[in-house]
Amino acid sequence: MALPVIKSKITPGVSLLARTTQSRGLSSFGEAAVGKLRCVLEEYRQNNYTQELPSRFKKEIAKAAATTDRNDMNCIRREGMERVLQNIGAIDQVSVKDLNTIFSELGNGTGEISAQRFISII
Repeated sequence: MALPVIKSKITPGVSLLARTTQSRGLSSFGEAAVGKLRCVLEEYRQNNYTQELPSRFKKEIAKAAATTDRNDMNCIRREGMERVLQNIGAIDQVSVKDLNTIFSELGNGTGEISAQRFISII
């Protein structure tokens, strides 16, 4: 029995099944939290970065959220993502609980997510 392909409202032509397999191992709360974050960032991109490629926008978000207190810019902490959401005026759309869920489920055990992994989930 084949699974139905559901078109995503965020990225035309990408099935929901394909999006969720990128982040295997997430709880249902984690999936919902990542979905909220994707929606918020995609809405911001469509309103403010229409001339940029989505991949470039994701890299810019990761760069803005990257750890700034050390030389390693390859890790993103919850506080950095919270700062980005505050700066784009979307802090009320993704709760601290959602961010904690994302970073605890996808993090490397220290509360950080590698920039590459973060880009792949958003």
